[in-house]
Amino acid sequence: MRVPRNYMSSLLNGRNMNSLLSGNSKSSGTSSLLQRALSRTNGSRRSRLSLQDSKTNGINRSSSGNLTGSVNAEKLYYNMKYHAGQVCDYADKLSDKGEDSVYEKAKSSGDTEEILTNIRGFVKQYNSMMANMKESGSRSDVNYQTQLNNLARLSSSELASTGVTRKTDGTLVIDEKKLAAADIETLEKVWGGSSSFASRAALRADSVEAYAERSMEAQASTAYSNLFNSYGSKGNYFNFFS
Repeated sequence: MRVPRNYMSSLLNGRNMNSLLSGNSKSSGTSSLLQRALSRTNGSRRSRLSLQDSKTNGINRSSSGNLTGSVNAEKLYYNMKYHAGQVCDYADKLSDKGEDSVYEKAKSSGDTEEILTNIRGFVKQYNSMMANMKESGSRSDVNYQTQLNNLARLSSSELASTGVTRKTDGTLVIDEKKLAAADIETLEKVWGGSSSFASRAALRADSVEAYAERSMEAQASTAYSNLFNSYGSKGNYFNFFS
């Protein structure tokens, strides 16, 4: 059974950075100082710093501005971390074949709805995670995306027996009629156990989650560093507020 990582600190870091950079922070004296400083920073300098952040951390930024700087990159990695964690959580429920598993409950009740709900949840979060990795475009994310795509390709026939198919972009799509028609034994064979697609995908998703967390920390660190460096070039930082 997977032990989920504690990502509260990353959440707080992400929220703090978003509130600081949007000028809505009300939490502390330091945040207030930073808020006032940012309100005096011109947009062009912030754009240059944001572009440098994205290049430094291996984030792709298209000419149309899909990622406009460290705040958007940090938000992207927060979302990626969340969706990867959800993939792992749904996979835990689907791969468990113990006495309290969704399969044993279905065998007792004759109702497979709980199994189907977890499959739908897994597919939804899996697709969101894949979309986040595609948007990031970093070397590590492309590598994880390729691994997951290959895994789904190798498992395509088994998944298809439960109404789940792989699209060319690596995401999954559900045929609800086929999914609902799958019997308990087939659902357990395809989705249950440590060798199932869900369990093996969760191993990669766990790595994606860890990488996203490290990237969030790097984005926050770089943003703070560039902020203070930019003010430092004008003299004493706190003189800026006089």
